[in-house]
Amino acid sequence: MFHKKEKQEKGFSGVTSEREQKTKLRFGLRAQALCGLLAILSFSAALLSWLSGRQLEVNREAQIASELSVIRENTDVYVRQLLILNEANNDETSFLRLAEDIAAELGETGMGEVTVCSRKGVRLAGSTEKSMLSGVSLAEGQETDEDLEEAINGNAAFTLIYGQNGKLAVRFSMPVSVEGKTIGIVRSVSDYSPLWQRGRRTGQIVLRAAILVFGAEFLVIALFLNRILKPVGKLARVSRQMTLDLEQNRINTRLLADLADSGRKDEIGELSRDYSVMLKRTGRYITRVQEDRDRIRDLMESRQEFYNNVTHELKTPLTTIQGYAQLLQTDGGADRELFEKGLGHILHESTRLHRMVMELLEMADRSGSADPCSVDMNSLVESVAEAMAIRAERYACHLKVELEPGLILFGVEGRLRQIFINLIDNAVKYGETGEEIEIRGEHTAGGLLFSVENRTAREPAREELERIFEPFYRIDKEYAREQGSAGLGLSICRKITEEHGGRIWAENAPGGRIRFSVIFPMEVNTDEA
Repeated sequence: MFHKKEKQEKGFSGVTSEREQKTKLRFGLRAQALCGLLAILSFSAALLSWLSGRQLEVNREAQIASELSVIRENTDVYVRQLLILNEANNDETSFLRLAEDIAAELGETGMGEVTVCSRKGVRLAGSTEKSMLSGVSLAEGQETDEDLEEAINGNAAFTLIYGQNGKLAVRFSMPVSVEGKTIGIVRSVSDYSPLWQRGRRTGQIVLRAAILVFGAEFLVIALFLNRILKPVGKLARVSRQMTLDLEQNRINTRLLADLADSGRKDEIGELSRDYSVMLKRTGRYITRVQEDRDRIRDLMESRQEFYNNVTHELKTPLTTIQGYAQLLQTDGGADRELFEKGLGHILHESTRLHRMVMELLEMADRSGSADPCSVDMNSLVESVAEAMAIRAERYACHLKVELEPGLILFGVEGRLRQIFINLIDNAVKYGETGEEIEIRGEHTAGGLLFSVENRTAREPAREELERIFEPFYRIDKEYAREQGSAGLGLSICRKITEEHGGRIWAENAPGGRIRFSVIFPMEVNTDEA
């Protein structure tokens, strides 16, 4: 078996530079399809060219190996005949003595430049390495005698040496064996440039044919894609124009007629007609949306009226106060028990009335509030917790505060303080006795996140948590520690949070606890709040 040592001469390798794209271009659907098709066909042509070139190279090497195999067999025959003609023995000594004759005889057989070496690779006769490779410039690493080393080990081997201008030389080393014993080595250098050049010409023909075939395919497919995608581009232009028209609350009937009368009988035509129908229906839906918008606007405008009407529902506490006041006035304080009872009711109802009115005012649109500024939320939350700690101790509750340092928020300090007063107060009133109320604050990717968490008597349903911030809504009145709450505290929290661009929500936490969370963005403008 032959062992091939192939090396590529320097000078053929090149460095290709890529242009940097400094601007990003927008490509339409047709441009993307054509560019993708061109890339696929170009890659296919290059791959076909490479595969054909590789196959030609494999065939060339197989042909060279086959020819060298014949040369090896003929060389053994020539050497044995020379030994017989010179009445020499079939040993290494006779081979060394007849080296000059062997080199001359083999050189005349068409083997090219021949060198005869001893069994250990020492040159005995024939051409030198330099003269053998005249006309072929050696690359780095090709000066080594790897094929000779293989021959010394008893294996025939050849090396392909590629040179400039289409030169190809084959350096062949083979051991000479007589009666199963190696008596020497014969080396030769043959010119295979015509074989290589024929392979290159064949590869160029294959490449040109691939370019022509794939180019024709590109044109045919490009025309087909253009026919398919051109209506899609028309639909895109119509969509942009219709978007502009819809912003002005009008429908361009001419564009709809063009879409409906596309004249195509395929799926594209069907799509155009369906799109025209869809736009007509969209116009009707827009009219309905505008009507709904007007109704919603009326509802939003009646928001203030709603709160004004609620104040009329405060007649009950006022009636109670008025009734006991009249009784006390009539009795004049003679009945001590009636006096104390009436005074207690008056005080209780007036306090509840005052709190309800204040909370309703908080729910109304505020005006003339303080200007926003940078607020140290660490100090604010800690001061509120300190103030509410006394209230929590009445029910054996403990406030646990965990705040990350540097919690700074741009907003109205007084309004922000009300949020945490209401949240902590809600946790105290509706939490279980003797439990810990956890207050946390931290930085998140969305801004500043605060939470107030406490244990409840029962776990609220999801629907109840979604409605908990509605005015006058309470989950369980019987679980409240203190009576008289109007259910406006959490609604106020939501309003103030939205004034500061934030969001507030409630959720069930592990261990039968409920967590109220509020998040504020880092940069907030409350001028329009």
